[in-house]
Amino acid sequence: MVVIHSLEQLHTFTAPCVIALGTFDGLHLGHKDVIGSAKEYADKQGISLAVFTFSNHPLSLIKPQLVPVALLTQEQKHACFEEMGVDLLLDIPFDEALANLSPQEFLHKLSVLNFSCLVVGENFSFGKKGAGNIQTLTAFTQANDCKLIVRPLVSDNGEVISSTAIRHLIAAGEVAKARHMLGRAYTLSGTVVYGNQRGNTIGFPTANLALKATKIAVPAGGVYAVKVYFDGKCYRGMGNIGKNPTFGDVEEARLEVNIFGFEGNLYGKKITVAFHQRMRGEVKFASVDELVEQLHRDREAVKNLTKPLA
Repeated sequence: MVVIHSLEQLHTFTAPCVIALGTFDGLHLGHKDVIGSAKEYADKQGISLAVFTFSNHPLSLIKPQLVPVALLTQEQKHACFEEMGVDLLLDIPFDEALANLSPQEFLHKLSVLNFSCLVVGENFSFGKKGAGNIQTLTAFTQANDCKLIVRPLVSDNGEVISSTAIRHLIAAGEVAKARHMLGRAYTLSGTVVYGNQRGNTIGFPTANLALKATKIAVPAGGVYAVKVYFDGKCYRGMGNIGKNPTFGDVEEARLEVNIFGFEGNLYGKKITVAFHQRMRGEVKFASVDELVEQLHRDREAVKNLTKPLA
């Protein structure tokens, strides 16, 4: 996958292509529908698939205080694009120069690319103050003998799938519902750090991830059924997000994962935790014995989930 980071570099990619345009900040099923439609067109025509998106959220320039928490790191986002078969990723910073381009000026700059089709969602807008819309694109493509594919918004159980809706679900711990909208389990990745070793003493050793520096959304506190990926392997487990209220000696929330069937040292290794279902909220227990009893119940509940963790 070729990645271009500025409009001035567009001329370096000369292959015929179709372009999917969008913010694509969550790469959820709605975004995948747009990109998938572009991919289908590219395959039929034997041309390249290009995606135009932003390396930062537009609100970071317009209203920085309103920038929503991200659902993907840039690394994860690029990996997803590559997995979807994207040949050219236009990952352009949304800066003042770009924000001030009129819809016509933006399309003129984009025309440096040799594209025969544009693919967008039905709510797509572009150009200065979002003045460009589907009508603008229709007029442009008709005048330039180019195809325009407009995809309808995708819904899940009657609710339109959006990054905003997914953020709300994750904040509420509704990771199973978020997974339906994303088309994949929500994940957090990080390097395993040293904890207080308490898990070993109570029979539930954990791999710990600090969450303070996490740049993407963190699910609500509580216990989750998870899958853990590292060194090319996948394990089931249960994860806890919180401050260990029973002990009251943890200042910052962290993610602790008890990995089923694993024995070994993960300190300093990067792991990815995929959240599949929230089992319960965070609880302060009256004693360590009560906590241990509940952890045994949690582990059995995760192992006995009726739906396998795909």
